[in-house]
Amino acid sequence: MEPTNLQKAIAVANKASQEDQAGNYEEAIKSYQHAVKYFLHIIKREPQGKEGNQKLREKCVQYLDRAEELQDYLDKKQVTRGHHFYSTASASVVFIVLCYVSRSSHED
Repeated sequence: MEPTNLQKAIAVANKASQEDQAGNYEEAIKSYQHAVKYFLHIIKREPQGKEGNQKLREKCVQYLDRAEELQDYLDKKQVTRGHHFYSTASASVVFIVLCYVSRSSHED
């Protein structure tokens, strides 16, 4: 039996956490963002009820906050090496998703 979208999202979130703990921050950021996209798809296309959707939104915020912390860490690390690295794509994704999560929470 093929895993559900929720199971897939949880698996990606678990991978993000494992990469984070292993110090593979760039991969962790990508996985956190991918997990958030999965969860937002679930909220939009496969509603989990008001309480379930709220829990998923809270997880999205938690994962985005962690991805942002990791990106900030990597940015500072690059600056100290004399190379300024900033991922505008990551910042844009975070901004868009936070707007979506905020807007969606007012629709329930």
